[in-house]
Amino acid sequence: MSSAAKAPAAAGKADKMSKGRVFTPRPPRSAEERLPKLYHGLTDQLDGGYFQNAIKTCKKILHLDPSSLSTFQTLLFLRLHTDDYPAAIELLSHPPEAASSLEFERAYCLYRLHREKEALVVLEGLSSRGRKEEHLEAQIRYRLGEYEKAQLLYDDLLASCDSSSPEHDDIVTNLSATTAHLDFLSHEYHAHLAAAPPANLAAGSTSSHVPTEGELESFVPSLPTGWATGGVGTSKAAAKAPAPVKVEKKRTKPRHKLPKGAAPGKAFTQDPERWLPLKQRASYIASLSKKKGGKESMGTGFTQGSTHSASGGGGGGGGGGGKGKKGKKK
Repeated sequence: MSSAAKAPAAAGKADKMSKGRVFTPRPPRSAEERLPKLYHGLTDQLDGGYFQNAIKTCKKILHLDPSSLSTFQTLLFLRLHTDDYPAAIELLSHPPEAASSLEFERAYCLYRLHREKEALVVLEGLSSRGRKEEHLEAQIRYRLGEYEKAQLLYDDLLASCDSSSPEHDDIVTNLSATTAHLDFLSHEYHAHLAAAPPANLAAGSTSSHVPTEGELESFVPSLPTGWATGGVGTSKAAAKAPAPVKVEKKRTKPRHKLPKGAAPGKAFTQDPERWLPLKQRASYIASLSKKKGGKESMGTGFTQGSTHSASGGGGGGGGGGGKGKKGKKK
C-alpha cells in the first residue's frame, strides 16, 4: 500500500479514537479544600517576612470567606506595617460584620496621612476612650500647635504610668518637647524681643516693657526708600545711577599660534611659497645647484626625459657619442 493510501486510513483511525474519548475538565476545588492550604501558606509567609505575598494571600482568603475576622485583622496589620495608610483606610470602609469598632485605627491612619483635624474629629466622637486614644490625641494636639492641651494630656498619662514600662520614656520625651515649645511661646519669645529695643526709642532710654501680641507689628522695621526700582518713593539719585561698566579682561596669551620668526607687534612677511611642496620651492632648487658638479635631479624644474647638452659632445644618438662601433674581423 502506498503512503498516499495510508494517510486517509490513519486520519480515520485518529477520528474514531478522538470521538471515543471526551475531554472532561476537572471541577474546581471547593472553598473547604482551598482554605486550609491558604492559611498554612499565610502563616509561612508571615513567619518569613514576605509581607507582600501575605497581602495577596489574605485577599484570596477574603474572596473565599469574606466573614473571616482574623484574616481581615491580619490584612489591616500588614497595611499598617507597610505604611500603606490609604489602602488601610479603604479596607476600614468595608469591615466584616463581626468586627468591633475600628474608629481608633481610622484616626491613626488619618494622623499618619497628616490629616490631623479629621483624626481629631474621629477621636472626639468615640464613646469610650483609653490610654491609646489619649496618647494619639496628645500627638495630634502637638502637631496642631495646641501645646497647652497636649501638655495636660501628657501630664495625665505620666501620672498613671509605671516608671518601668516602655511607655514611660516615650511620654517623658514628648512631654519635655511640648514644655519647651510652650515656654518659648510664653516667656522666651517675649524676652528676646525685650532684649532688643525697637529703633523708635530715644537714644539712651531703657524700657523693661514686654510687648504684647498686638504691639509686635509696630516693631517691624519699614522697607528702605527705593527698595523697588521705579516704584513709588524711589530716590532721584538711585534712578539716575549709571549702569555698571563691564571691564573686559586682557588676554595674556594670543588667541592663535604665531608663525616661526614672528613677534607680536612687529611687521612680518610670510614666505609666498609656504604652500608649495619642498622640492618645488626656489630655495630648495638653489641649494641643489650649489652641490658638487651642479647636478640636478628629477623634480627640480626639468621635465622627465629631457637631456642636458654637454660641452664638446657630438650629435650622435644612442648615448654613443662620436665613437664608432668595433666590427667583427672577417
